[in-house]
Amino acid sequence: MSEQRLSSARLAAFVSPEAPFSAFLMAVVVFVPPFYAGTVGLGLSTVGMIFGLTKLWDVVTDPMFGILSDRWHTKWGRRLPWLVASVPVLGLCTYMTFVPGPSVGGLYFAFWMILLYIGWTIGSVSHIAWAAELSADYHERSRISAYKQAAALVGSLGLILLVAYFDSVNGGDETARMQVIALILLILLPATVGAALWAASEPKAIHKTTPEAPNTLRLLISNAPLRLLLTTNLLLGIAAGGTAGMILFFVEDVLLLGSWSSLALVPFLFSGLLFLPMFMQLSQRIGKHRTLCYALIFQMGASLLFLVIPAGSVVLASLAFLMLGASGAVGTYIPRAIMADVTDMDTAESGVQKTGLYMSLLQSTSKIAAALAIGLSYPILSVIGFDPSPDVVNSDSALFGLRLMMVIFPSIAFGLIILIMWHFPLNEAQQSALRRKISDRGQNAGGGLEPAVAYASADLPSASKLSSEGENT
Repeated sequence: MSEQRLSSARLAAFVSPEAPFSAFLMAVVVFVPPFYAGTVGLGLSTVGMIFGLTKLWDVVTDPMFGILSDRWHTKWGRRLPWLVASVPVLGLCTYMTFVPGPSVGGLYFAFWMILLYIGWTIGSVSHIAWAAELSADYHERSRISAYKQAAALVGSLGLILLVAYFDSVNGGDETARMQVIALILLILLPATVGAALWAASEPKAIHKTTPEAPNTLRLLISNAPLRLLLTTNLLLGIAAGGTAGMILFFVEDVLLLGSWSSLALVPFLFSGLLFLPMFMQLSQRIGKHRTLCYALIFQMGASLLFLVIPAGSVVLASLAFLMLGASGAVGTYIPRAIMADVTDMDTAESGVQKTGLYMSLLQSTSKIAAALAIGLSYPILSVIGFDPSPDVVNSDSALFGLRLMMVIFPSIAFGLIILIMWHFPLNEAQQSALRRKISDRGQNAGGGLEPAVAYASADLPSASKLSSEGENT
């Protein structure tokens, strides 16, 4: 793997597609479900079911694309052609999903959601894999991933600010709001992809020159850090997706903020940027997995504010939301940085760099999580008596139930993550040993990589050793 330590300016340009990718995902989770459940009239149960089914389809398409991306070598690279191709696909699907006709049904919604997710998979997996391959250094990977997280937060925050301004001018018309979101995404996506192509070159892929290769499925199953990380990412996605899917209901129906509802989300997103530098420094000291745990412990305590935020006060709501963004600072930044290290285990064993496959697995669990989050939280809201229809006045018990859901739903997931990740069996020293093994094999093969050989280094982790440590976690 060739080393590229991009300047801050070039790295910011390279990660810039993360802004529209993240804004798109936030819009799909935060604005699309309420829009189709309420304004379009499909209802909570139907929208929850469609979200679940369409995202489960990604369990198949994401790994398929990851494998294709890893194996499809062109003179332009493995990642660049797919990233460029995603732009027109996402553009068309975004328009059709966010600007539907006057009367559409569940089949229309499901069809365009499936295509929308395919386009997003092509673009986001290509970009994430490319970013993961820019450096082999443990901390530089954290820097790259943190910049991507910052770009994601800026994209989401910028979208919310524009939507909030539009709502204040147009009175919160949901149909017009969705049209504005589509327009923003259609402008930003090609512009940022162009900036990324200018900022960095794609590193040369690591691959074997011999035809033999260990079975990929066997390596995936035996990779204990991979299993732990995917479980963690699934739980993070469920917590984030549940909160995002309910937050508009919370600010509009519980806090009664009216046209200020979208603006109230600004400090919630800005707090992610506020916490990010602190967690980057903490990661340098104690490692990525422990930093994730401490961030979630803080988030669990801060989430109790959902129970006491008073209705009608934009200022107090904003101050409370400013304390609730710890998980937003680490929710994708740390899992992606760790996954780049986990991928090294496979490369050291197989001699083939399959970053696309591994990152697609991370994306798959995120999408499964988003499906489960909506599929679980929306039916529970329906059971407790909450109705999202614009003209319905919900009972006090239903509104308090929504407050409880905003606290309990993510906190259960965060608690499980802390149990899983506190003793995560892949740290900086072990990752450095894996990189030495990969480098030594490349030199011994004269530029290619030969089948695995035995090493005497005491600190060199093996798949079986890490698997044993992972199972004991």
